[in-house]
Amino acid sequence: MSSKHFDLIVLGGGSGGLEAALHAAQLGLSTALVSNTKIGGRATWGSLLPSKVWLAAAGEADHLAKAKDFGFKGELPAFNLEHLRESVMAMSQAASERYLAELGRVGVQLYFGQGMLLPGRRVSVRVEGEETCSLSANNILIATGSGPRFLPELKPNKDHIIAPRLSPALPKLPESLIMAGGGVTGSEYAYAFAALGTKVTILQSNEQLLPRVDEEVSRAFETYLREHYGMEIHKGAAVKSMKQEGNRVLVETAAGRTYEAEYGFIAIGRKPDLGFAAALPEGEAPATDKSGAIITDTYGRTNLEGVYAIGDVTGAPMMANRAMQQARVAVHHIVEGEQSLVLPGHYIEAAYTHPPVGQIGDMTPSDDAEILTRRYDRLLKAYLQRETEGLVKLKVDKRRGLILGAAAFGPHATDVLGIVQVAMNQDVKYRDLHRMPLAHPSYSEILTVL
Repeated sequence: MSSKHFDLIVLGGGSGGLEAALHAAQLGLSTALVSNTKIGGRATWGSLLPSKVWLAAAGEADHLAKAKDFGFKGELPAFNLEHLRESVMAMSQAASERYLAELGRVGVQLYFGQGMLLPGRRVSVRVEGEETCSLSANNILIATGSGPRFLPELKPNKDHIIAPRLSPALPKLPESLIMAGGGVTGSEYAYAFAALGTKVTILQSNEQLLPRVDEEVSRAFETYLREHYGMEIHKGAAVKSMKQEGNRVLVETAAGRTYEAEYGFIAIGRKPDLGFAAALPEGEAPATDKSGAIITDTYGRTNLEGVYAIGDVTGAPMMANRAMQQARVAVHHIVEGEQSLVLPGHYIEAAYTHPPVGQIGDMTPSDDAEILTRRYDRLLKAYLQRETEGLVKLKVDKRRGLILGAAAFGPHATDVLGIVQVAMNQDVKYRDLHRMPLAHPSYSEILTVL
């Protein structure tokens, strides 16, 4: 068995793992990256990137539908599912190749196979049909991500019952579809299918769509989906089972209600991927909480000396931008120790529908903060683009004047929240942000309009 030692071994080739490996190598650490998937991980090949290709197509469908409002006439072009399928594969391949080139440029050593964490900061890499490789390191960073959550009677069958990673393989655009789940993934795909012409029904176990988002903003998003796409949305409707009979899918909720459509789509959540720990003796794996997520401190340290964890494997919110920032925090702590000034900060959590919806920070009402609401119908840009629906809410500390959180639904909402993110992470007071007129006409000026 061959063996090699590194300053850092990264387990996982997704968004967080790539960020950690690249950053570590740039800071001078000898770095190995172990991946049991193609470079880019599930985010590139099965979930994040493919969903964004669907969303881009749906957004263009929305633009085309409004073309007549801008003086254009004629028939709308037909949607070509085969072209979208080819685009998903081409973009995934291109992204993976870019990542490979960047890793090679900074000298990251790649190992493809199932990486298993062993005691003593060691990793074995098993490749089917080849000799197992043994690695060791001063530090190990776990970035194995997450996998979709299914139930015994609620799982894809690769025919009319699908999940995100199976969406590019659809033989046709469904006439009707039932979406099990109204979180980020469920809401994004529900919107995409509806914008492309599918009759969509969402069954959400929670009492609101996007349960991590401010309630008023979530309601505005839900109203938009209902009014613009005729979408049926049933809340408090946890799906118990999904079965295919012929070319139809039958769905039953926990309350006993039944629904029927041509296709079913499962997006009820994700769970941390702990497969890397299967070879560890009992009691020697990283500590986890009741959800199965690895417990870490501010710097990403686990209970094991020299072992860090980042991204989805550390639990919700499961976002690529969060994983990437956690990667930077962990790597800087490895290099600089307690003197590191790179800390987690605030993240935007968003659904990239058209328009998008998102939130940063805490929006829970409190006596110590005021909630400010700004609506898109106050903006010239919104009227020019015929997109006046939407709002931005900010939570501002009454004593210090700092922004504690923000939520938004509307055109370019995530870009608007990006400005808020900078303000929150740099302790810019709301009054200082508000007193600076931004570009006019623009959507960003919703933060500064009088």
